Amino acid sequence: MRQVSRLLLFVCVGIIFVSFFLPWVNVQSKQAGQLTKLLTGKRQENIASISGFDVPVLANGEEARLIASIVEIFKPGVKNVDKKSYLVWGIPIFALFILGLTLALKENKWLNIAVGIIGCVIFIAAVYKIKTTDLDKLVLQVRIGVGLWLILWSYLGLGIRGFMQIFQPPGTNK
Repeated sequence: MRQVSRLLLFVCVGIIFVSFFLPWVNVQSKQAGQLTKLLTGKRQENIASISGFDVPVLANGEEARLIASIVEIFKPGVKNVDKKSYLVWGIPIFALFILGLTLALKENKWLNIAVGIIGCVIFIAAVYKIKTTDLDKLVLQVRIGVGLWLILWSYLGLGIRGFMQIFQPPGTNK
């Protein structure tokens, strides 16, 4: 069981790190999509595919208005998107932090409880926000990409693993 738990830890953190560079959102335009459908038969026109790594880069560059529009869909009224966008880079760093603490404090029950709660809360809160947000706005349509879903499922995996570790008999996790 120890090897499976350790493998799950490394796989989840690895997926979080790799998925940070995969598309999180695909932004499409209804108006451009109608013209494209007329000409090519495709339904939508992709404006951009944005990964987690791209968020601060785009928010502080020429595409700042696009990022601000996307953020406005999820959190209306947010200010200083350009500065707050750098917090996104904390997602893989936080996963590496969890990995380091978990390897250093192997059988710490409180750490496992904290990781279990944090991982599950991240998943539940993010999925709830995605599912209750109208992603089909007047001009832009936002589609959640594979990268974001993989990150969310991996944080859930870390959470479940943390809770599983609580029920391991002492001495089996060295």
